[in-house]
Amino acid sequence: MAHSPIHRFSSRITVLFVKLIIILLQLRLSTDVVLVVKSFTITTRINKHHFHHHHRTSTNLQAMKRPILDQIATTLFNLEQKRVQSSSIIDSKGRIGEPMEWSEKNSLPNLFSEYIASNTIGYRMKQFIADMIAGNDYDQQYIQNEIDNFITSDKVVLFSFTSCPFCRQAKDYFDENNITYNVMELDLLEGNKGNEIRAMLGKMTKRTSVPSIFINGNAIGGLNDGMPGLMPLVESGELETMLLL
Repeated sequence: MAHSPIHRFSSRITVLFVKLIIILLQLRLSTDVVLVVKSFTITTRINKHHFHHHHRTSTNLQAMKRPILDQIATTLFNLEQKRVQSSSIIDSKGRIGEPMEWSEKNSLPNLFSEYIASNTIGYRMKQFIADMIAGNDYDQQYIQNEIDNFITSDKVVLFSFTSCPFCRQAKDYFDENNITYNVMELDLLEGNKGNEIRAMLGKMTKRTSVPSIFINGNAIGGLNDGMPGLMPLVESGELETMLLL
């Protein structure tokens, strides 16, 4: 029985995910780990003397747990960066990023993205990865305030990645239809802030993908999917009504 393109694409992703898990299981816990995520450097040092001392504390045990999580987070982040770099091209407007064709409604990347977004397991997996990459040592209230302030900065706002074709397609639609909007490019923010914002947005909207678009302070999803997404609103005529409010 022939499998559909989306089934074959999903199978390939599953194989890659299994291979990733095998790689992660092979990672060994070291006593002096220096990891780099974008420009943000995480340095963890474990004192062997205290580890073997009979007054072992819960803090020592937690210190032993963090390096492996940091290694996993960094591995995932680096894999994503390499994937983006290897697939990036220059589009018709001179922008560098993944192919714009990927953002088309019937493309395999879009179908797979919609499939992941449509089920709880997919969201939980992506949120777990987003949380790992963001880390747990940032000021969540500060990041939440940054998000809230940006959401109310204009009628239309979107959180974006410059290399993301779905984000560029959304911005192109707004530009071509003279719709004013504010954009926050998460991959251009200093340090690990973009990843922290992305993780918090995931908790707020139940989707970690970008673009994450808000109209009148309300999340509408991404380009083709979400609540219900930009293009579904355009096709139904609801976007025009929302912009008049």
